[in-house]
Amino acid sequence: MKTFRKRRRASDKHTRRMLVGASRDWYRIPEIPFNSYVKCLRPLYSILGKKNASKTSPDIFLQTILASHSGMTVDQWNQAEAQRLYEKTLSMKMGDFHEELMGKFPGYETLPVGHATGTDVKKSDDTEFFEVKNRDNTMNSGSGDSVIRKLAKLADEGKRATLVMVNTTKKKVPRFKAPAAVHVVNGKDAYAYLSGRDSFFDDLVKTLDETFKRFPSYESLENEATVVQPPPPI
Repeated sequence: MKTFRKRRRASDKHTRRMLVGASRDWYRIPEIPFNSYVKCLRPLYSILGKKNASKTSPDIFLQTILASHSGMTVDQWNQAEAQRLYEKTLSMKMGDFHEELMGKFPGYETLPVGHATGTDVKKSDDTEFFEVKNRDNTMNSGSGDSVIRKLAKLADEGKRATLVMVNTTKKKVPRFKAPAAVHVVNGKDAYAYLSGRDSFFDDLVKTLDETFKRFPSYESLENEATVVQPPPPI
């Protein structure tokens, strides 16, 4: 959506080189202060360390049916179910991660739960508001209608109102019958708008990849955040 995009910076590579410096060149999203990025990852590391175990109660009937149908033993099914719930818990936290990260761009902030607008992120001057969903299939028609109504109200007030669905199952982002005044975009376009460059989304993926390869625990990542970086090259 061309009307959603900001003016691009001259060179993505130049931007990273000037803002990051050589010793942390794996960090490819310099628009976000490194320490702010680190704080966004705390809940994910907590789940990866299994500090936030799922509180879902087992369904003995479902367990019996699925274990029998798949030829699993009860222990094998329990192990598979534990992994599924672990991944589900982590997936649910990814939406929170994107909300927090989008609010770390200069001039933007993440809103607390229960904010009067019911949205997740806003521009500090109250001219732009974002509702952020990790996946388009997390909303049904009922919840989609509710989200669109509150965004349409903001658009009617002259605000830029945007529904972001970071990951979409379809090539075209579903609009949930949103009026033309409401922007509906995927994560790639949302991050391009906020950062001013098209490569931000891909650079975020690469940065996350490097982060979890280099730092097995949140404590090790926090230690990296205390390392003083050399001044960027002139």
